[in-house]
Amino acid sequence: MDVYEAISGRRSIRKYQPTKVEEKKLLKLTQAAIMAPNGGNAQPWDFVFVTDVDLIKQLCYLLESVHQEYFGKARKDALLDERLQRAASFYRRMENAPAFVLACLNDRNPQLNKPYEQWTLQWAHHSIAAAMENLMLAAVAEGLGTCWLGTPSWRTEEIKSLFHIPDNVEVVAVSPIGYPDEAPKARPRMPLTEVTHFNAW
Repeated sequence: MDVYEAISGRRSIRKYQPTKVEEKKLLKLTQAAIMAPNGGNAQPWDFVFVTDVDLIKQLCYLLESVHQEYFGKARKDALLDERLQRAASFYRRMENAPAFVLACLNDRNPQLNKPYEQWTLQWAHHSIAAAMENLMLAAVAEGLGTCWLGTPSWRTEEIKSLFHIPDNVEVVAVSPIGYPDEAPKARPRMPLTEVTHFNAW
């Protein structure tokens, strides 16, 4: 599978087969992730894989509550309770995923003067995003599905406590990993002519 096939074949998967994902495959995903471009080769990342069934259930419960709280408050047009419940039910479905990954930002060189540290932190977030994209495309090549969940980065203290993540580390993104039990169609994208500019806007 070439990179364009992986890109076009990637989907957000919310239903998974219970089949266990081999540890060597998870390590291959990590290897792909750490090859991502990152500012100053700072490599500001750590990856926590969750494979324990009880921990996955607890994680999904937390993710559901965070999702409901965030979207219940964040949107200007208030979401109806029914719609919030339907969206949050995705997390109950994802309990069947055999693994989850927590992509964490670990600032290993916090020695910059203010205000420069805020820019380094922003670039570190970019690096985590690049690593996650690498991981997700590698998952496609391995026949696995993922679903990038960014909401947990809004409130991570409970998640950090559950997995004993140090105070100075931030959970940026979470994703289930497993063999898909659904085949969603590609969602529409804006035309290239609307988003592509040459030399000026």
